[in-house]
Amino acid sequence: MKKLTTLVTIAVAGAVLLAAPMAHAYNLFNTTFTDPVGLTFGTYLTGAEGYGDTPNPADPGYGYNGNAKNGGDPFGGNANQRDWFWVQDQSGPFDAPALGLRFDLGGQANQVVVFPVIDHGPIGPESSEYNVWLSDDQINWTAATLTDIYTEGWSANPDIADGYTTVWKLAGTQTARYASITAGNNGNPNPNFFYDSFDNEIDAIAGLTARGTSVNPTPEPNTLILLGAGLLGMGALVSRRK
Repeated sequence: MKKLTTLVTIAVAGAVLLAAPMAHAYNLFNTTFTDPVGLTFGTYLTGAEGYGDTPNPADPGYGYNGNAKNGGDPFGGNANQRDWFWVQDQSGPFDAPALGLRFDLGGQANQVVVFPVIDHGPIGPESSEYNVWLSDDQINWTAATLTDIYTEGWSANPDIADGYTTVWKLAGTQTARYASITAGNNGNPNPNFFYDSFDNEIDAIAGLTARGTSVNPTPEPNTLILLGAGLLGMGALVSRRK
């Protein structure tokens, strides 16, 4: 009887473990993403099959327009700044990185922070419709790994259309210059989430160093003062020699 009880206990425990959600390796923060000093957004290059803007980020209906930021050019300016103008990869979840939304990060990055926009609910699935790849030549691509999720996005409530902001990282100290954002869900934060439309809406992305700083950090005021003093000193020295 004791043996039977033990077997039943083991079976029940096993069933509970199987039914429990799988653990994830990323960090979950119920806050907004905080920009590092001098955050520089990536420059959109190519790959979009759709675009639009979100006129009211606080609208619970997630209303949007099919607008481009710079009028005549359908992709001119969209996804270059965090401004509610976005581009889409609509080709589906199995896109090769070369067919994704490609960006120049402006420097060698170990991490990429992605700022998506959602165009309809539910927030979870609509915030998790993309994968991130990095490359130095836009030919050979390496999949980045999701490390952080910020559930408040980048803009605090009542803005809700920014969904989740995510950070993706390469292994070790690897770096790359270019990023590709493809439709997919390797970063899906919940196993019950599902694809809704096999596309994504990306407002902006930015490259980060392995330490989480900007790839192009702005010099601090003290540094600028020292630099200015140095330039003045050099100017005075040149004047004396003349």
